[in-house]
Amino acid sequence: MKKPYVIAIAMSAVIVVWMASGLLRSPKENSVKTPAEQSGQRMLVQVQTQIAQSVKLKLTVQGDVEPNREVTIRSDIAGRINELLAKEGQRLDAGVVLMRLDTQDRQIRLAREKALLQSRQKAYQRVQALAKENFQSESAIEEAFAALKSAEASVAQIELEISQLSIKAPFAGVIDASMVEEGGYVAANAEIARFVDNNPLVVVVPVAQQNVQQIESGTEALVRFATGEEKTGRLRYISPLANANTRTFRAEIEVENPDHLIPAGISAEVEIPTSEVTGHFVSPAILSLDESGVIGVKTVTNDNIVDFYPVSILQAATDGVWVEGLPETARIITVGQGFVEKGAEVEIRYKSAEANSTRQDDTDTDGEVEVEVTP
Repeated sequence: MKKPYVIAIAMSAVIVVWMASGLLRSPKENSVKTPAEQSGQRMLVQVQTQIAQSVKLKLTVQGDVEPNREVTIRSDIAGRINELLAKEGQRLDAGVVLMRLDTQDRQIRLAREKALLQSRQKAYQRVQALAKENFQSESAIEEAFAALKSAEASVAQIELEISQLSIKAPFAGVIDASMVEEGGYVAANAEIARFVDNNPLVVVVPVAQQNVQQIESGTEALVRFATGEEKTGRLRYISPLANANTRTFRAEIEVENPDHLIPAGISAEVEIPTSEVTGHFVSPAILSLDESGVIGVKTVTNDNIVDFYPVSILQAATDGVWVEGLPETARIITVGQGFVEKGAEVEIRYKSAEANSTRQDDTDTDGEVEVEVTP
């Protein structure tokens, strides 16, 4: 009976010899060949010829709809509300009287001050006449003049108060909320109503710092409101200062709302055109990585040699991606790209005419395609 250590040594020797036999084989014997290489034939691939299209990139952001103007109307003087002439939700023109306060004793005070003014005007005239005859001193003339001006100021003050009894709409708009009732008493500077102007509307969106250089004032933008309406607006303002917390810039899109059907305070989606580039629309399945991990697309030259072009993705869509980096006319490998490498010679088969057509349904009359860029 053989000893256990002798058996172990023998088995180890067998394993070493077996491993060495594999290492001593030539590289050609160890390499894995594709079916085409093993048969000595060129790989058959399917090719689609594409012509680059003009692609309009756009920035899509979510925002809020604000009124063009919004103010809180206040009473300049204290008084009791005698007439309430406008209601909540009522649309008014600029200058229309919203409510009137009770005049109280202001008309009586005005009549008294006007009578006093006439008296002091006559007194001043008499003093001037006597001064011409050297019967009045300069101090008397100055006192009469001061008394006259005081009376004029008193009349003007009461007339101003009377004019402030009628509270008017500061601009054309709608009463959003009324804080008073007829017969109620309001103090000076008390809130009367909230007044808004919804034409035009202002859609406010936050633009990320990496995208703010892509947009400019005056650009037309498409606005989709939460209520379902779609309108074209104009980018009227871009803040020169970023929000310290979000690092975004406030941008305002002005949208005409002459019929006042779209309310303020809702949300909206805005598409702002940014630039126009040339690109190809391809299936994500045909994207490949080279040895360095660079993403690209494999094509075939006129000599049926495989080539590789690094590409950058412009935007992903539901049925493919837009990429740039390919030649204007490219013979793109759509089937078999995973079995060939750059420099290999292949046999090609073209797609059918129907499959070879590019996204014509998504293009407009001039061959341009709009592509959304996520902020």
